Amino acid sequence: MRYVLLALGLSVGLAFAPMPPIPMPAAFAQTAGAVTPQIGRQQARRIAAASGVVRVKEIELDDGKWEIEGTDGAGRKIEIDIDARSGKVLRIERD
Repeated sequence: MRYVLLALGLSVGLAFAPMPPIPMPAAFAQTAGAVTPQIGRQQARRIAAASGVVRVKEIELDDGKWEIEGTDGAGRKIEIDIDARSGKVLRIERD
């Protein structure tokens, strides 16, 4: 009886023991579609400012790019897309 209780206690204890994190295989991380931005929000704002944005109205990370909407020095609407990994300006559109 003592051995049965000991075995039961050990099995329950092992079932709830903390497990170390399992690293994600590199191949899965690349194909999972998740983009880790190298360019942060503030750096994207600086790039947009250098491209003509004076006032930022909205900034959003979407599909691996920063999408920034704002106004330029003349008060016209301007939209800029910046690659979140490289910081390269992908598109500038003025209305």
